Amino acid sequence: MFKISEKKLTILIVDDMPKNIQVAAGMLSRYGYQIAFDENGESALLHTKEVRFDLILLDIIMPGMDGYEVCRRLKDNPETKAIPVIFLTGKTDTESIVKGFEIGAADYVTKPFNEAELLARVNTHLELKKHRDYLENLVQERTAALRVMLEVREEMLSKHEEKIAANILHRLFPIVENLRERLTTCEQEECLTLIEAGLGELFSASAQKLSSPRFNLTPTEIKIAGLIRNGKSAKQIANILGIEEGTVLFHRGNIRKKLGLLHLKTNLKIFLQAMDS
Repeated sequence: MFKISEKKLTILIVDDMPKNIQVAAGMLSRYGYQIAFDENGESALLHTKEVRFDLILLDIIMPGMDGYEVCRRLKDNPETKAIPVIFLTGKTDTESIVKGFEIGAADYVTKPFNEAELLARVNTHLELKKHRDYLENLVQERTAALRVMLEVREEMLSKHEEKIAANILHRLFPIVENLRERLTTCEQEECLTLIEAGLGELFSASAQKLSSPRFNLTPTEIKIAGLIRNGKSAKQIANILGIEEGTVLFHRGNIRKKLGLLHLKTNLKIFLQAMDS
C-alpha cells in the first residue's frame, strides 16, 4: 500500500505480477493517488467489499479467476458496478479488447506501461466518474426535495380538506336548514336538495360510497353519517341540524340497515371511518 494522496482518490491495481504493480503504482502515486493492490481476482473481489475504490486497473490474464470474470462480477454487483475498470493487457487483438468492453470495462492500457498514456486514461475515467457521481447526487437531492414537497402538499391538502369540512358542517349545513324552513315552491325544494347532496359529497371521502347504488343513502343520511363518523352524538347532531333527537336516531337506524350492520355491537362510527381509508 502506498502513501494516501491529498485527492483521496483510491485506485486498486490487480495483477499477478508484482513488478507490474510496482511500475503502475510508482507512476500513479507520484500524482497523488492512493494505491491499493491485489495479486489475484478472488482477493480483489473481497477487497472491494471493504473499500470503495474510485477506479480499478485489472489484469486480464491471471491464474485462477481471470480479469474478464472479475470484471463481470464487479458489474453484476450493485455496490461495485459503477467503478470504472481499465484492463491491463499485453493483448492488443480486437477480439480481446471487444470482449473486455462487452463485459463492462471502461478502457484498456497495454503493457509495458507508457506513463503518459496510463495517466491520461486514468484521469479521463476518474473525471467521468466524478461527473457521474455529481449527477447521481444531484438526482438524489432533487428526489428528496420532491418527496418533501409532496409531503408538504399532502399536509396542506389535508388541512384544506379539514377546513372545507368544518365550513360545510358549521356554516353551510345550518344555512341549508334555515333555507328549508323558508321554502315556498317545489322547485326551491329540488334546488335545495341538490345543494344539500353536493355538500354531503364534499363533506367526506366516504360520501360517494354511501350515495352509490350499493348503499343508496339519502343526502340527509349522508350528512348524518358524516357527523357520526366525526364522533358526534345523536344529541349533538340534533342541535347542529336543528332537528329532533328522535329523528336522528331514526335516520341512524336506516343508515345501519343500508350498510348491512344488523348486529348492534358493530360500531357505526368505526365502520364509517374505515370507509375513508
